[in-house]
Amino acid sequence: MPFFCNTTGMRSSVPPNSVDKLRPGDIDIVGAIGDSLTAGNGAMATNILEVLVENKGISWSIGGQANWRQFLTLPNILKEFNPSLYGYPVKDGVSTSKSSRFNAAEGGAMSQDIPHQARNLVKRMLSDPKVDVKKHWKVITILIGGNDFCSNICYTNPPEKALEYHEKNILTALRIFRDYLPRTYVNLVASPNVDILTKMKGKPSECVTMHVFECPCFVATRFVANNKRYVKLIEKWNRLQMEITTREEFHSKPDFTVEYQPFIANISIPERNGLTDFSYMSVDCFHLSQKGYARASNALWNNMLEPIGEKTLNWEHEFSNFKCPSQDMPYLRTLNNSLNGRL
Repeated sequence: MPFFCNTTGMRSSVPPNSVDKLRPGDIDIVGAIGDSLTAGNGAMATNILEVLVENKGISWSIGGQANWRQFLTLPNILKEFNPSLYGYPVKDGVSTSKSSRFNAAEGGAMSQDIPHQARNLVKRMLSDPKVDVKKHWKVITILIGGNDFCSNICYTNPPEKALEYHEKNILTALRIFRDYLPRTYVNLVASPNVDILTKMKGKPSECVTMHVFECPCFVATRFVANNKRYVKLIEKWNRLQMEITTREEFHSKPDFTVEYQPFIANISIPERNGLTDFSYMSVDCFHLSQKGYARASNALWNNMLEPIGEKTLNWEHEFSNFKCPSQDMPYLRTLNNSLNGRL
């Protein structure tokens, strides 16, 4: 099959100075920070032990292994617009290895780890001879929160204190990017509502056991009574993230923006014959499979092309809705070009 979008004219003849006029083909560098969902844990796992393997080359927001037909990822989509795209890993590897390139995510990471990861990513970019920090346009994707919700909020007193900590952490990370990386478009992706783990139908026995270890705050018997409180906290967490992305300090520079991408906000795992379709999940029913990553990649791409106020809040079947930039609006959507229409 041919690629879904017409890529002609989707790279500017001269790199734009304004992030509001950034076309997909203008992106030269990709990066990402976050937890195991970005590190790539278990995407190709065939048993529980292989969940420890970080399949970085196929991570939804930063993997660049093969091409979009084999592994649908954001970099593999962007490579269709700019074959010279750089920064994505192409094989398995831990976050500290050179092969991970600009995937600075680490398994088990929480909000408190985001400032360190941001500094690490900036150092990697500044020290890489293939990166011209002042000239190259960069897209960085952040996804964090799952481990905070699963393993931390039930030990925080009160749990809502986590919101205050997260605001400080995310602001620190975003300011690091703003101050050290000109020409940067940051995706701040909504954090997952891990309560979906409690609603899975037909969960295999090994997943029941694993979830007690991976997400005790929602699955362990002693915390079940607090589920509704924790779900409200996650909703507040995401509203906070959305509000942060609208703050003037992240839109005052013409070549920098932070955009909230909400497709995970109302995410649900598809069902088949009345049971949860675990083909979208890794073998622990917690991490995503490569198929799940493809679905997430499609949804993230769509969010990046949807204006503020019209962004999809769920993911759809991979390839069933694949948005494309148009001649009328060839740009990635930002707060400013959403408000002002065509620039």
